[in-house]
Amino acid sequence: MNSHLSRRRFLEAAVATAAWSRGGFAASGPGSAPPVKLGSLSPRGSRRILYVSDPSSIARRHLPDPVSEQDLRKWVDTLASSRVDLFIQEAYTQGWTTYWRSPRFDYDARPQHRRFLPLLDQGKQPLGILLDQCRRRRMTFLAGLRVNDNHGHVSIRQGVGAGAGFLVNNPQWQIRETPPGPYYALSTPFDFTFDPVREYLYSVTVELVDRFDVDGLELCFRDHFYFPPGKGPERKGLMTGLVKRIRRMLDKKGNERNKKLLLGARVFQTLEECDTMGLDVPAWIAEELIDYISPADTMYCEPNLPLEAFSRLTRSGPCLLYPGLLPWSSIRMRRRLGGQPITLDQQRALAMNMYGAGADGIFFYNHFVPLSWAPFYPHMLRGLAETREPRDLTRGNRHYVFEPVWAGCLGFGVDKTATGAVKADKMVLKRGTPGSEGKYRFRVCEHIGRSRGASLLFRAYHAVDADRFQVRVNGTPVPDSRLRRRSDERRSDLKAIVDPNSTSSSGLPPVPDLPGPFSTFWFDLTEPPAQFGDNWLEVTLTHGDPDQTRDILIDEVEVFVTA
Repeated sequence: MNSHLSRRRFLEAAVATAAWSRGGFAASGPGSAPPVKLGSLSPRGSRRILYVSDPSSIARRHLPDPVSEQDLRKWVDTLASSRVDLFIQEAYTQGWTTYWRSPRFDYDARPQHRRFLPLLDQGKQPLGILLDQCRRRRMTFLAGLRVNDNHGHVSIRQGVGAGAGFLVNNPQWQIRETPPGPYYALSTPFDFTFDPVREYLYSVTVELVDRFDVDGLELCFRDHFYFPPGKGPERKGLMTGLVKRIRRMLDKKGNERNKKLLLGARVFQTLEECDTMGLDVPAWIAEELIDYISPADTMYCEPNLPLEAFSRLTRSGPCLLYPGLLPWSSIRMRRRLGGQPITLDQQRALAMNMYGAGADGIFFYNHFVPLSWAPFYPHMLRGLAETREPRDLTRGNRHYVFEPVWAGCLGFGVDKTATGAVKADKMVLKRGTPGSEGKYRFRVCEHIGRSRGASLLFRAYHAVDADRFQVRVNGTPVPDSRLRRRSDERRSDLKAIVDPNSTSSSGLPPVPDLPGPFSTFWFDLTEPPAQFGDNWLEVTLTHGDPDQTRDILIDEVEVFVTA
């Protein structure tokens, strides 16, 4: 797997995007389709908010033990009152069924799923109850499937093994060779090169649709592998064949029921990463195999993401685009802030950039993970409705946070995700180079001149008081009289261990360290020089303290916009 190539292509797309920004355009990669003009596309369809409930988090952290039918119906009512349009309950993971039981497949053996056994023993399927209540509340309901879940290490620690018998009893179909990185060893992924592996997943989809009158299915691709490392691009046709087969099955069942059955797919952040992992997203969209596509990281939100690469594809047909809004801005701040989720101001800013790049709505995933922070559920869900319509987002403040998303993570290699892509954008000013300068792209899909005011903040690690800088935005200098700085900004450092199962299993430090001491700079941001879409922060070290030797790192930029 050529991880550096993946990241290089990602950055090239970003640079190409910025090159179009003076006219408000964004280039989206190769192809004959015209570039997407940021801010020119209005959301399509009537569904704006998708909510994904993963196999275990709601069961473990929200529902009581044991679970009653009324508890499940109340859970759906809570989502409906938060104006969710489409609810996805993930019902298959690690070869197990969740929220339903079948004589053909193993039911999830983990302790959190035992709370459903009293209902199941009464002949009541929790999945069916959720479905029925969604119908009563006029919400679309999909059953979700984790195509290759990566939580085997957790269930092993719980004493129930890595997954269903089909998974653990067929090591010949598992991917054993992995790149360096201890996180890869935390799961036992299937190799979808093998016919029996694809057949097994397909058989689960058939039974789900046969037994439950669902509105469709969602395939979740968020895992470490589907094919051996480096083989994804050449074997992606096998996965496309499986998706095509599921599409045909849904069309057949839909015709029998006189309704359209949906097929959605959650995929990785960029088309390059999808291709690396063996997911031919352009083909799925062009052949109308899927009804919506949801690109996202597994845990973190990146406001600089060039989502127009996806909207360029989806706008050529009926496939809708629902980018994922996740609970944290980066692994660094997730852990240094003790798992505190993003604020509503950050949520509005992220949604502004998603809609600006052509999103038709937003899906919320892992929203339930940071439940130890007030205001807790159900109140925490009420913020979902703020992202329903682009026009409503400017009624509240917006806080754009640009951070090195995976910087400090060692699990998949330094600063890498499971796809092998390095995601740690930064600007480095070399002390040994006179006049060293750097550039940092930041995307703001709004006209800040229409707000009450805006400011830009950045942190310069290893900068000291004697260092002097020239700062520009899109080539326009920021006068020294407007540039403010301080070296005593307080940043929370709770040293909280997040995801203790993963960190203890891999032996990695639970808290990525900050790069060192820093100075904070900020100034009022006006339009111009700021512009709708992609902007450049440019910094030059005009005088460096001769007693300092460490280069200056700038990898945290924030834009505050007041409604």
